[in-house]
Amino acid sequence: MATRIAPPAIADAVVGTIGNTPIIRLNATGNSAQIELLAKTEFSNPSGSIKDRVAQRVLANLKAANKIKDSTTLVVPSSGNLVISLALLSPQNGRYKVIGLVPERTSEDRIQFLKSLGVEIVRTPIEAHADSAESQFSIAKKIATDLQDAVLVDEFADGANVQVHSQETAEEILIQCEGRLDVLVVGVETGGTITGLARTLKSKIPGLKIVGVEPEHSSIHDGVSRTGAWKVEDIGGNFTPSILDKSLVDEWIQVSDQDSYSTARQLIREEGVFCGPSSGSVIVAALRYSQTLAKDGSQKPRVLTILNDTARNYLSTLLSDDWLLEHDLMDEAMAKSVAYHRHEKYRAASVEDLQLPAAVTVPPAATVGYALDLMMTREFSQLPVINPTNRKLMGYISLTTLTNLMEDGRAQESDQVSKWMFSFMKKGKKGGGAPAYQTITPNTPLADLSKFFEKHSFAVVTDDQRRWCLGVATKYDLMTFLSRRQSSGRSF
Repeated sequence: MATRIAPPAIADAVVGTIGNTPIIRLNATGNSAQIELLAKTEFSNPSGSIKDRVAQRVLANLKAANKIKDSTTLVVPSSGNLVISLALLSPQNGRYKVIGLVPERTSEDRIQFLKSLGVEIVRTPIEAHADSAESQFSIAKKIATDLQDAVLVDEFADGANVQVHSQETAEEILIQCEGRLDVLVVGVETGGTITGLARTLKSKIPGLKIVGVEPEHSSIHDGVSRTGAWKVEDIGGNFTPSILDKSLVDEWIQVSDQDSYSTARQLIREEGVFCGPSSGSVIVAALRYSQTLAKDGSQKPRVLTILNDTARNYLSTLLSDDWLLEHDLMDEAMAKSVAYHRHEKYRAASVEDLQLPAAVTVPPAATVGYALDLMMTREFSQLPVINPTNRKLMGYISLTTLTNLMEDGRAQESDQVSKWMFSFMKKGKKGGGAPAYQTITPNTPLADLSKFFEKHSFAVVTDDQRRWCLGVATKYDLMTFLSRRQSSGRSF
């Protein structure tokens, strides 16, 4: 058994678990580039992002200045993560209120996260320049001025954003890397992370190169206004933040949205690293910069990347194949893989090709005892319920549900199954009936059936008019079909 480090001691509160994030080797990705590619997993912080560090330092400074009390409202212009972090730490710091001003590109997942934390959300235009009246900064300043006991938290100008990384994050890196590092690659939005890390690490590691990463069309590195927007969150901007020390940055690399999202998905799939889209940007930049490094020595160049946040905040975007396809954010390899798994591996096969056995059904008057006996004997999980008069499908009964009902005494063996079946006809608000399931017929493509199984555990196969029940299909039947096709030597 591999030796493991001692687990951390019990923390008094969630704030005690911030920082000391792991550094891991990205072997599959790094080996192909002939570098030792490392990643500091800042998504390991409690809220899932590096901003927990900043929030902790900001709050410490506000408390030291006696600016935090129960009636305080923090007004925070941010891409979203700092707002989440400040709201998450509220219970340990006086239960202040939070107003978050976030751009329209902020994912719906992060919006729901913010709502669950009780944050008041103000959306701001993506294209608004920092100096315009519509920008999140201008609106935040107005709100903070107009509200009593309001405090503006501007991470783009707050020195705490630099200090925490210079004094804490950089020291962690020095210890973890044992002082050996050739390149540090950091995504840039506020400039706090890259400035703080570079300030300390460059003074301790001679020859260290610092690479700043931003999206295409971003203006951080030169302050030049550009047309065009980007979808990657947490990096990029249309101005140069005041806390960014550009003199510490040796190289700037801009990365496209498509490269960022595709690479983030690749990291999840191939490295098991559950990171957000901006982490994809950073890895792309690291690989691109590594092409300029000399690799003729006995040691591979060591390149450290900072992975800002978790993929959990992007369930409806980064982790949605439909969304990525809609916005043309898949690279060619990923698009081909998705097309294969959705359609090509089924090669126009339909439900009829599953060769399902004839349906075993019960009438609504059958007893629960009889239905349970039948399901356990035949190893069925569900049984369709058929009207004996016209043979029409009425609904189904579930082995798990009936077993649970019997165990807690609500159902009796003598009960008719109609009392406990799931009906396929549900009454609407005006008493009308409406089908509660998608029609699956022998002609339904297996690609559509596979999509159906993403939300359902089984499918009742009927004719087009839903007059007769022809069979019951499960995901297992689909998997068996593909296995059978593969073993017969046919490509799938």
